[in-house]
Amino acid sequence: MALSYEMKKLIEAMAQEVIKVYDVQIPITDIDEVVRSMGGFVEEDSAIDGFSDGKIRRSGLDSFIIEVSPYQSEERRNFTIAHELGHLFLHMGFQTNEQRWKKQTEVSYYRNGNSELEYQSNEFAAAFLMPRNEYKKVMDEHTDGSLVNTAEIARHFHVSVSAAANRGKWLGYLKW
Repeated sequence: MALSYEMKKLIEAMAQEVIKVYDVQIPITDIDEVVRSMGGFVEEDSAIDGFSDGKIRRSGLDSFIIEVSPYQSEERRNFTIAHELGHLFLHMGFQTNEQRWKKQTEVSYYRNGNSELEYQSNEFAAAFLMPRNEYKKVMDEHTDGSLVNTAEIARHFHVSVSAAANRGKWLGYLKW
């Protein structure tokens, strides 16, 4: 299942708006602090393994908790948390749809599966961690004109090489 170009553009715009509203500095060096600035908390839960890498739930009127598995790399953890933020803004209505947010009392979103909601949250995570303009700038610094060093791009954004490569492909900067 692939997201439409229009949906990807909307998700990209949402990620950019969240970056702007919360004054998120790119690259994100402490995603837990970003979550705290939004009113949330990140907790590690060793019971999360195999089934998913993380989950999110509303914990108060304007607060939420993201639970993550402690058994993942820092890069994977960053993407998992950004993915859960995608659920928060795109699907739970946090700061965007008050009625939907009020209904989030018993619901948890998990990072697993291949539903459209999961694809949307992955798209949000990529756009949030690696904004288009910043990605292009970093990519231009790590190319010799024909080869792009995606490992350096990944290191800059604190994500995996595959996440950096996939983002570059969707942006049209790298070949599929």
